[in-house]
Amino acid sequence: MRSFRKSLAILFAGVVLAALFVLPQMLDKNLLFAGAESYIFYTGSQSSNAQITLAEGEDAARVKFFLAGVTGESARYESAESAFAQAERYGAKLLFCERAADVTNYYYYSPRLCGGVEIGGALVNLHVAVRGAGASVGSPLIFGGY
Repeated sequence: MRSFRKSLAILFAGVVLAALFVLPQMLDKNLLFAGAESYIFYTGSQSSNAQITLAEGEDAARVKFFLAGVTGESARYESAESAFAQAERYGAKLLFCERAADVTNYYYYSPRLCGGVEIGGALVNLHVAVRGAGASVGSPLIFGGY
C-alpha cells in the first residue's frame, strides 16, 4: 500500500510539473484578429528575422495553438475596412502613415496589445497595410510581404 501511495504521489507530481510547463504555452493562444482569410505567425523574434508560419483562416487557431514562442501575428482581409475594424477593436491610436509603391502603411499603438517595436521614436504595436481594396493587419508589425 505504501508503494502504491508513493507511485501515486510521483505520478501526481509529474502531472503538476507537466501542467506548469504546458500551461504558459497554452495561454494567450487566441487569434489576435478575427475572421481573416489567412494568417501569418511569427516566432523567435519580433523582427524580420522571425520564423514565419502560414495558415489558412479555418486552420489558424489550431496552427497557433501548436506553435511555441509566438512573437507576432498578421491577418489578411479582402477589404481594408475589415482590417481597420481590427485596429478599432483594440482601441488603437494612429501614430503615422507612409506610402511605398502601391501600399499605404498605417502604424498604431494600442495599450491592449503587448510589446511593440520602436519606429522613428514611436512605439508601434499594430500595423495595417493597404493595397488596393484588400489589407493586412499585424502585431507588432507585418513581415513577409503584404
